[in-house]
Amino acid sequence: MRKALRCGMRHRLKLASWVVGLIVAPVWPCAAADAPVRPAEVPFKVESGNIVVDVELEPGRTLPFVFDSGLSHGNLVTPQAAAGIGLKGDRDLDIGDATGDRHQGRLATVPKMRVGQVQLSDQPFAIVDIPEPVTTRPGKPPLAGFLGAPLMKDAVLCVDYERGRLQRWPRPGFKPRDLSVVPMKLQHELPTLQVIIDGQRATLIVDSGNNGAITVYPSFARRTNFAKRYPDLAPQDVSDGSGARSSVQVAEADVVEFGPGAVFHHVPLAVIPQGMDPAWGIDGMVGYVVLSQLNPCLDRDGERFLFDAQ
Repeated sequence: MRKALRCGMRHRLKLASWVVGLIVAPVWPCAAADAPVRPAEVPFKVESGNIVVDVELEPGRTLPFVFDSGLSHGNLVTPQAAAGIGLKGDRDLDIGDATGDRHQGRLATVPKMRVGQVQLSDQPFAIVDIPEPVTTRPGKPPLAGFLGAPLMKDAVLCVDYERGRLQRWPRPGFKPRDLSVVPMKLQHELPTLQVIIDGQRATLIVDSGNNGAITVYPSFARRTNFAKRYPDLAPQDVSDGSGARSSVQVAEADVVEFGPGAVFHHVPLAVIPQGMDPAWGIDGMVGYVVLSQLNPCLDRDGERFLFDAQ
């Protein structure tokens, strides 16, 4: 798998991680012949690089949510969406995002949640303000929130970008065939990969809620001497996840390696504002532009990242 990625950087790069955030035909896992197991399927649409799914929190009414693998705890719902279905919190929350900002919210529990063929019980939702630039969908109802780690609990979640579907496999019934596997370690409850960027090792969050390619923090850029290694590094003005304008630096990595059979060339690279304490050992994120080329299966509980390397 040796492909060039020449996608331009999207102007609505999501930096906040309440978010905390080569095209191939996938070979999907098969169940053992003596124990037929089928995954629950969830259709989705890609909007601005985000996976948007319809979620039923109230019988007979669905709301649009983004599936965000970089959301480490629970799910998020806007106060407006919560009020519309009569969802009320039962205790206060103090929530930190990837920029280090704190937000006040309320914790609510949804007895039953349905998304596609997936049904889950007693789901935690933080009722918290999400900036309008994040939730706005021109010509469509606004996003109601984000689904995070609970959708991956006790399951392997395969993302088929080409067909617009999630496949949620029970972990005991998931029998991967012809899929490459690399570790996906949880650091501060965030799924991360070890990625080689032009010879430099980086620890990056697997962030399906990020619509960029490879984004790194200034601490990593300084440590690996970006200014010298990328003389064409140039500033660019973008909107972050809160709708605020900020300046990032953009360049292009010659080679990005995810593991055997997953080597990308000419990959868009952005240095974004420092969103996490460098002591956490997290250097940035890998987003839609790359993930959509890998059609990955995310085994969060087993700390594995699986992909088709053919």
